[in-house]
Amino acid sequence: MSGASVKFHGAAGTVTGSCFEVSGAGQTILVDCGMFQGTRSLESLNHEELPFDPKKIDAVLLTHAHLDHSGRLAYLYARGCKAKTYCTAPTADILKPLLQDAAKLQAADVERRNRRADRAGLPPFTPLYGSKDITRLHKNIRTVTYCEENYLDNGVSFRFWDARHIVGSASIEINIGGQRLLFSGDIGSGRAINCSASDIGGYDHVFCESTYGDRDRELVLVSERREMLARHVEEVMAAGGNLLIPAFALERTQAILEDFDALFETRRLAPVNVFLDSPLAQKVTMAVMRYRDSGTDMLKRSNIRFIQNTAESKKLNRMTGIVIIAGSGMCEGGRIRHHLVRNLPKRQSRLLLSGYQVSGTLGSVLRDGAKRVRISGNDVDVKAQVATLDGYSNHADRSGLIEWIKDRTPVRGSLFLVHGDPTALASLAKTIEDVPDLPSAIVPALGETWALQPAEPATRESAGRPDAADLTASRDWISKLAALRAEVEDKLSRQKSNQDREKMLAALKRALDSVD
Repeated sequence: MSGASVKFHGAAGTVTGSCFEVSGAGQTILVDCGMFQGTRSLESLNHEELPFDPKKIDAVLLTHAHLDHSGRLAYLYARGCKAKTYCTAPTADILKPLLQDAAKLQAADVERRNRRADRAGLPPFTPLYGSKDITRLHKNIRTVTYCEENYLDNGVSFRFWDARHIVGSASIEINIGGQRLLFSGDIGSGRAINCSASDIGGYDHVFCESTYGDRDRELVLVSERREMLARHVEEVMAAGGNLLIPAFALERTQAILEDFDALFETRRLAPVNVFLDSPLAQKVTMAVMRYRDSGTDMLKRSNIRFIQNTAESKKLNRMTGIVIIAGSGMCEGGRIRHHLVRNLPKRQSRLLLSGYQVSGTLGSVLRDGAKRVRISGNDVDVKAQVATLDGYSNHADRSGLIEWIKDRTPVRGSLFLVHGDPTALASLAKTIEDVPDLPSAIVPALGETWALQPAEPATRESAGRPDAADLTASRDWISKLAALRAEVEDKLSRQKSNQDREKMLAALKRALDSVD
């Protein structure tokens, strides 16, 4: 029997929380089960009950290990899922330390929040999952190889294509209900390898990521990227400060370490001390190196040092003239935050952002020029320079996304755009209007269900969440309040006298009193 449906539980109108429920031919398949990241409102979705019955899932297909695609998998099993999760071998190998670290951070965050005075008498927060749930997930993981077709019940099949994003990443083709679907996952630069080009094209419905759908990036050679990194280091060392580089544990950290190793090896850069302050990144680096022969021996270089515990991490606060690489990449958690508290007030120091910053995250706020931020209960003045370093992105830009889609034509039914912020989604959809032989793009809302038929445009079967637009806005009321608080404090500090400050506060009080 032909016909299927897809429901968008995440990465719809936003760039995180990837989760798509595909149903047809008596099978229900989940593509990814990721965490939401960004505004407080969006992150609150992680703690809601799953919007589907985990016990009715027949298979889980995981595109890659990044937490915005995998971060709620263990929660899925904590809620009773019995299905197998299929992914590549590198993804399976990397997934366990990533989720163990996520569980540890959740436990620490829950303990901290439950101790707050304003939580007295309220139901306690609980972590999404623990080590037993991660173990339960891993007992149900089955590894697959690129290109090979795998069969479920009722003639449903799937296969993984190399996505060139990170090690083990995949786009996933699903044959269900008499039609061929393709979920891009995250797409890297360069054309995919490993499968015959003759098998690529011709899908009924394609679901394409849109992270950089609103921009084309100038090509940055690895040699150019390394030169820019070297200059940042030299400028900060000359000023007597520290260089902080927030980096995701998977791929970004390894690329940065390889660049430092190359700069030291060629003597382009003096052997300054580089500290990797992320136990998770150390574990992931070891796993990644098993699958990728980069020719580097960075683990044995004496001035690239791996911080082993919290006590060693705190010692870095007393040091200057060093480079600190720590998670997370968007400054939302991990050890980078306590280094930011110590270093952001110092003009000599510099924060170097090396990756995409989701709207509403601390990284995006700093990138956009905030003069004061709140970190772990501390109001922190931002006097350090905040810079960005291009060339590390593992995402295709707008032109790369268009080429990826064109390589998979004909698209006989519909083209869905997912995994992007509203600006990127709208921009890519408009660009696609001018591309010959491509259907108009559909930008689904969070919670929507679409009916799929072979070689026909999809039709919306049910509306999305009534709060979808508010949830996926680039800034929610909490982040706006934080920005307003910082602006008020800044303007108060710049008043000429205490009398002027009293007048300003009185005016603010009158404005508040005028609101019911």
